[in-house]
Amino acid sequence: MKNNQTLLPEDTQQQNFYQKKLAEGGAILAPMAGYTDAPFRKLCRDFGSSWAVTEMVSAKGMVQGDLQGIEIGEPYPDEPDLVIQVFGGEADIVAEGGRIIYDHYSPKAIDLNMGCPVKKVTGKSCGSKLMQDPERAADIITALNAAVPVPVSAKMRLGFDKMNVLEVARALEEAGAAVIAVHGRTAEQKYTGEANWEAIQAVAEEVSIPVIGSGDVQTKEQYENYRKLGLGVMIARGAMGKPWIFAELFGAEKPEAEQIARVAYKHAQLHLNWYSDGSEYGELRAMRHLRSQLLKYFEFRPDSRAILKDVSSLEQLAAYILQEFELDLSGEICTDLKRARPERKRKQKRNWKNRKSRKQQAENNLAIGS
Repeated sequence: MKNNQTLLPEDTQQQNFYQKKLAEGGAILAPMAGYTDAPFRKLCRDFGSSWAVTEMVSAKGMVQGDLQGIEIGEPYPDEPDLVIQVFGGEADIVAEGGRIIYDHYSPKAIDLNMGCPVKKVTGKSCGSKLMQDPERAADIITALNAAVPVPVSAKMRLGFDKMNVLEVARALEEAGAAVIAVHGRTAEQKYTGEANWEAIQAVAEEVSIPVIGSGDVQTKEQYENYRKLGLGVMIARGAMGKPWIFAELFGAEKPEAEQIARVAYKHAQLHLNWYSDGSEYGELRAMRHLRSQLLKYFEFRPDSRAILKDVSSLEQLAAYILQEFELDLSGEICTDLKRARPERKRKQKRNWKNRKSRKQQAENNLAIGS
């Protein structure tokens, strides 16, 4: 068995971050598009996640100057151990995009998405589609390693439409990946059936770099069993509406209904601080984005859906909590995660594009002059 989670010699910067964090606990918030934004990452970190990975950021978007796209990976103030996930299918584009991300946010590591099964991603030969081309995936890892001075990792599946994870894992290790995270299903399976942790363990036995498993982890017993096998444990859907799962993995008691309501309300406050511009419409737009998470928080109350599916303000959420739990949170104040307003960011985006346009025009003028 090559990988038993014993710390390898700390002879490179790439080994230091991931191995140190894995040694501290090894329970990680997995990247999830639409969910692992700054407010949710903060909650999960506060409850004990070893680190948290952002939603995937388009490398091509970065290269094309899409500032709105880079905001997906924006850290909250003083966010520790930031890991930003990037997706792309061309080595040079991913490398350049990764460098832009690093220059903006200085993450501790950059992760390559090789697991997304959504057609709009795989249709561009990105995400889990890379599982069908180990050589191209390895080239991307090599180029990304050369472009940024931080560890590069990859999150993948067992394969695309058939299992070939061992071949891909060997190729990525040789290319310089610091860590491999494996979701125990193929892309074709998406989220059906059970995650195959035996296949994940086989990857750990095949390579010498740390391996993190993902899929269907819900309990402390599961976490402890997988850690005994030498694996890191990544939590995805199991954390949705339950950011305290990380505390439970380390022995905390399951929260009571009142505590759940408090966490949900704080999540809403953080979400509004991060996304809303202070207007009524801004609040509505932010709360719409949060509804699916709120439904997860209160799924133990089946009648909650009728109300929460249409919740449009913090006041409405507070009224629901008061009615259902006799808990008045309307006076609770949260100032965390305040940031620059969207209007300013839209101006920044235009200015960035204008700078790129002026640079291109200057280059064209030089070409004409020569």
